[in-house]
Amino acid sequence: MPYIKSEDGRRKALQRGEPALTAGELNYQIFYYVKHNIIKNFKEINTIRGFIQQFLGEKPNYQKYNDITGVLIRCEKEIERRLNQEVGYLWAILQTYDDEIAKYEDTKIIENGDVE
Repeated sequence: MPYIKSEDGRRKALQRGEPALTAGELNYQIFYYVKHNIIKNFKEINTIRGFIQQFLGEKPNYQKYNDITGVLIRCEKEIERRLNQEVGYLWAILQTYDDEIAKYEDTKIIENGDVE
């Protein structure tokens, strides 16, 4: 679990919903949101998806897709461990990106060639 220093103002910025700049910040932002909100409907889940979309930006790349995958998996495990909350919806969110990531991978295979 990444820990964002409180002195530089990033914690407050992430808590206000400003875009995460790194995978660690995204992890913090999602964990904080889940810790302070009861997730019971699609509105809250869409807020988390919004954090992810902000992080991905307009031109997602391999690193960012890899980062969100790791963030969602590690965040889910840490929330379950520390907050004792079932957060299968994080896994469900991750699965919604499967087609998007697959299309990105297929495009890169065409552009750069496949693994030999």
